[in-house]
Amino acid sequence: MAGTLTILAEALHSRLVRTQIGERVIEGMELSTQNNQGGVLGAIQYVLSGLASLGGFILGTIVGFVEFSWSALWGLLVVTQQSLWNFNWNASDADLSTPIKGRYIQLAGQLGLTLGQVFGYAVCGITPGAIVFAFNEPLGTQILTKVSEKFAEQFLQNLGNLLQQALQLEIQILLTNTYKSVRKLLKSTSPIIKQFLGKNNIISNTLDAWGASNSKPWSFAIAQKNFVENIFGKEGAGATFAQQFQLQAQQSCIEAGYVVANTVDTFLAHQALANQTVSALGNERYVEITPNKSVPDEKIVLAGSEEIIKGQIIQTLTTNKQFNGRDLGVVYGELQGEIRERRYRTEVVLKFYRKQNKLKSKGEIVDALSMQISFRLMNKAVADFATNVYLKKLAEKIYEEFAATPFQVHKGTKTFTYSDFQHGYQFKLDVTDLGEAIRVIENVLLIQGHPFNELYLRAGSAPIEKPPTSGTSLEINNKLVTVPTTNIKTGIVTFTHAYLNVGVNVPPINLVDITGKKKNVIYKPTVAK
Repeated sequence: MAGTLTILAEALHSRLVRTQIGERVIEGMELSTQNNQGGVLGAIQYVLSGLASLGGFILGTIVGFVEFSWSALWGLLVVTQQSLWNFNWNASDADLSTPIKGRYIQLAGQLGLTLGQVFGYAVCGITPGAIVFAFNEPLGTQILTKVSEKFAEQFLQNLGNLLQQALQLEIQILLTNTYKSVRKLLKSTSPIIKQFLGKNNIISNTLDAWGASNSKPWSFAIAQKNFVENIFGKEGAGATFAQQFQLQAQQSCIEAGYVVANTVDTFLAHQALANQTVSALGNERYVEITPNKSVPDEKIVLAGSEEIIKGQIIQTLTTNKQFNGRDLGVVYGELQGEIRERRYRTEVVLKFYRKQNKLKSKGEIVDALSMQISFRLMNKAVADFATNVYLKKLAEKIYEEFAATPFQVHKGTKTFTYSDFQHGYQFKLDVTDLGEAIRVIENVLLIQGHPFNELYLRAGSAPIEKPPTSGTSLEINNKLVTVPTTNIKTGIVTFTHAYLNVGVNVPPINLVDITGKKKNVIYKPTVAK
């Protein structure tokens, strides 16, 4: 144990640097309660301080929604192109107004959802926390902190959806009204054209029929489909070729655009980060704390970066209070209350398989071969699977990409990895070549609509040469013996089923199954009778 140590306040280093530092202030809602009054007034002051901090955070987040990025611009262009491509240019005014009414109803529902969430958290979360704070400040502080964190997470998501729907509605109204006005102006020239070209002319007749009730729809997509069918027919090899060519060309163009946009965003972000002169840990700070108010001359001076010194302040005060000022050493690590709660992320698993065949009469002799691809749903929790609404949507997308036409993977001896931790992807694929790896990864990303980013793709290992099948000859006991060599299992595996791991000790949920062996499958395709 340490002996008695006498420290002169005038000899402390803090006294020497105090004039250089100036006033030391620690900001933050969690420290503001030190000078607050107790009781109801203290609770009200704490809640108001918390709401002020939360309001600034929400405002900053809303501003973050409109930050420019090339990826967002490309996404906007893609959505705009698809909307114009499928827009019915021959729709009547009544038909054009119908989607707007539906958008209003959808916006009203989102507004009710957002305000209902605010009301529920205010009545059943913040109010009880404020009441508890009036009688037990530490417990009330913890309740209000937890409630505020959960409220901010859900509220920002709902608010973002509300703003997005409102913006889309305003854009749709503006474009629809503009289109109606331009069409009305053009149709008004029909009588003038009839005076010069006669009553039965193709221009005036087209203008009069434009946008009439029960008129035949016309869009660029319909026109292109009719054009392709006139050249290649509706069925057969030519029609299939044309459909697949058009579909893959469109998807490849969109994906290539996202790759270009993401590359530009990443490059610009790296340049901006390189030009920053301020450390990511913040500026250098000096903080003087008094751990015991009854001994005002006992000071502790801490120095370091802002982010690092925050933890040092908490650790120093906690250690001093725990040991009542006695010198018992230094506590390393985090307190039990500071340890972050580990959260299990739900996991989607895709299974691929090749059956074993030992009879030449049934085809090529092959061994059984299997493959598994899994990824995590980063923005979903167990509560999101209380109903099967999202499960059906997820299973339908998996069926569309992997089961409608059974997806096949060429398993090989070259290893590639794709790591996008933000979206929950960490693949390790043993396939034939780089092109096959990209094809498989892109199809998996389409399930959640995430773009492919080549910066996350890595060659996991050097190519592995296939060993000889005849074996190796060795001389053992003066005799030449052939030692058989096992082949590395390669071949084509086909998608069989997909399931969802929700959590520990929870049975998996079968999403899609084309083998017919799984029970309680979420998505079963409708078969026409």
